[in-house]
Amino acid sequence: MIEWSRYRVLCLTLSLALCTTVASAQRTARDMILENTDKGIRAGEDVATKDVVTGGGKDEDSSSNSGSGGSSSGVWIAGSTNCSCTRELTALKRDLREEINQRLALRAALDTYVTELYELRTLVVSNSSSRLSQGQAPNAQAAVTKPSVSFSSKLSYNRELKPLDTVIFDTILTNNGNAYDPETGKFTAPSSGTYLFYATILSGYNTKVETAIIVNDKEVARIYSGAHDAHGSGSNAAVVDLRSGDNVWVRLLYQGGNHVHGYYSTFSGALLKPSDT
Repeated sequence: MIEWSRYRVLCLTLSLALCTTVASAQRTARDMILENTDKGIRAGEDVATKDVVTGGGKDEDSSSNSGSGGSSSGVWIAGSTNCSCTRELTALKRDLREEINQRLALRAALDTYVTELYELRTLVVSNSSSRLSQGQAPNAQAAVTKPSVSFSSKLSYNRELKPLDTVIFDTILTNNGNAYDPETGKFTAPSSGTYLFYATILSGYNTKVETAIIVNDKEVARIYSGAHDAHGSGSNAAVVDLRSGDNVWVRLLYQGGNHVHGYYSTFSGALLKPSDT
């Protein structure tokens, strides 16, 4: 649609330039015709007057030589309309005047056409700009993205916890948006949207420990960690829809042991998709 509008504007611009060129050429031709016509008429009248005067002198000489009985009907008077060339030049001038009037009327019509072309071009450009701005509005809104929200943290020391205690991952690796608090171990959603959370817990040697990812005091993903004669690692993830102000953290459950090994235990999260509202 935009390319078609540009094409129409180009065609209208070329038509306007052509009309302007034609009008200029017609004005130049009209001026030349008028100038040449006036010169031709003046020259014709001078020649006709000279011929009439010369012809009259010859007749007078002939009359005097032939005596008083000669006729004076052959005498031509300067400026008389009896000269056929003068009549022809007058008729030609009249025709040229009519032609000039017709061309003036044509010029008026061309001026009207040029004005209409200007108005049409202005309308097309205005409509194209309006459609372009309307077409770009959704893209412009989509281009305005919300700030990135993501974090990654780890436990820097071994911890002995009680049931329902929060596992506080005290070392921050990344914290875009500053939504994770290393003092409380909780993530607070800065805006509504869909989030991903992932946690890995390493148990003590030859023990087990059960933890869970919690959203607003509700368990959404449980993690079991344990091994015989070794440390056991467990991981889990959850994709949840959060509203602004919702909290997410990792909690120790009642079952099993209470030892969470440091350095290998981590907690991460990120905003996948902001809410449309």
